Amino acid sequence: MKKLLITGFDPFAHYIVNPSWKAVKALPDIVGDYQLHKLMLPNIFDLEAKILLEEAGRVKPDVILLCGMNSGSTRLQLNLAALNIRDAFLEDNLGHRPWGVPIREGAPAAYFATIPVHEIVRSLRAQKLPVQLEFASGGYVCNEIFYRAAHAYAGTTTKVGFVHVPLLPEMVMDENMALPLEKTTKVLQAIIKEL
Repeated sequence: MKKLLITGFDPFAHYIVNPSWKAVKALPDIVGDYQLHKLMLPNIFDLEAKILLEEAGRVKPDVILLCGMNSGSTRLQLNLAALNIRDAFLEDNLGHRPWGVPIREGAPAAYFATIPVHEIVRSLRAQKLPVQLEFASGGYVCNEIFYRAAHAYAGTTTKVGFVHVPLLPEMVMDENMALPLEKTTKVLQAIIKEL
């Protein structure tokens, strides 16, 4: 059986829950051909990557699927690229707010996801599931963890991808701006089966 290291984040800013971790935690331990290893990451620049890479070194996963929260969509977004930039509109959970600085000096400007993003989006949209392609993952901690994982595993057989999940109904005034946890978890499982 293959190994999948799947992560979500802890709450940040004014949020008291983070749907990325709630969805990851709700997944079964086995999905398709994958044994899941679940990990909650802190919304803290640098520390999140240290924790992830230590755990990945222990687990030796076939795939790393990172999950974060997006308050601007009701679809799960599969990110195509991670950029070598920190552009934080919000402070992280230790008050850091880097702006316009590279994640790694002298490293590539971007990395593409090594999971089959286009194929997954096409397949799941054909199944009428709420997914979409997103070109980049922003400049916050989500982008940094995606970039750091992609950098660490560039040229290896370990595949890396990033998915943004929507807010939960209890997090918004208008439930049309959210996706229920059960639906998010169902779509995440469908993504995993396509890996």
